[in-house]
Amino acid sequence: MRSETREFSSEGDLVSGEELPEPRPAGSEGSARGWRRFLGNKWVLRAIFYGAVLAVWQATAVIKGEFFLPTIPQTIRGFGEIFTQGYAGTLLVTLRQLVVGFVIALVIAIPVGVLMGRFRFVEDILAPYVNTLFVTPKQALLPVIIVAVGVGFWYRTWVVVLFAVFFPIMNTAAGVRYVDKELRETARAFGTGPWRMFTRIYLPASAPFLVAGIRLGFGMAMKGMVIAELWVFAGTGNLLESFSRSPLRLDLYYPLVLLILAVAVFVNEALKWAERKLRPAARAAGQV
Repeated sequence: MRSETREFSSEGDLVSGEELPEPRPAGSEGSARGWRRFLGNKWVLRAIFYGAVLAVWQATAVIKGEFFLPTIPQTIRGFGEIFTQGYAGTLLVTLRQLVVGFVIALVIAIPVGVLMGRFRFVEDILAPYVNTLFVTPKQALLPVIIVAVGVGFWYRTWVVVLFAVFFPIMNTAAGVRYVDKELRETARAFGTGPWRMFTRIYLPASAPFLVAGIRLGFGMAMKGMVIAELWVFAGTGNLLESFSRSPLRLDLYYPLVLLILAVAVFVNEALKWAERKLRPAARAAGQV
């Protein structure tokens, strides 16, 4: 028989030649999971990220000075001054032009997109022009608009239309084009009229595409709004230009830019939410 040699410590504990793993503290795994859940929360991550951005902002402003970047307290005071000195009224006028131009863009884009997606001959006629204008730098066309309508309200409105119209056209056409063929044939077999086909099949199926196009188009509309006013030194564009010139007022420039960004982010998030909500209706209408 093989004999085993065992060693015992003075307290009577068994001592082996192998190193025993260190026992984990009670609750350590649960604590790690809790931290992972905490850091996996998107709002926590956003708070950490934006907190880091604000810290870097403040540190940069202190190091570089107010002629490069205003401090956070100066920026907050700038927000108050924008609303007390009447600058917010100028921004509201600019946003009104944005809304009018964007609505006109959608009134043009949605029917054109539906026709391009539904009828091949319409796409063959319009697609070359839509694609060409889409890739053309829009700033190159601004002098043409100025010659046509001047530099007033309608100039800025049509610039917004020019920037905003293409994404809704292309996305709407894509949504209508990919409606399930069997679903369309079944609807026609039951005598479904054109209007009912549009409201009950094409529109629900293409709704996520349409909302995505509206979201992208709104971003371009914001860009067009600012560029149009910077070109003719009017409205909010004139304020941005004057705040960035002598006398330098970056404590007003940055709050105004942040207000414009806040409008864009709010509308974009609202449209993303609508896009998510409309996906089930698209699947029910036969959209892949």
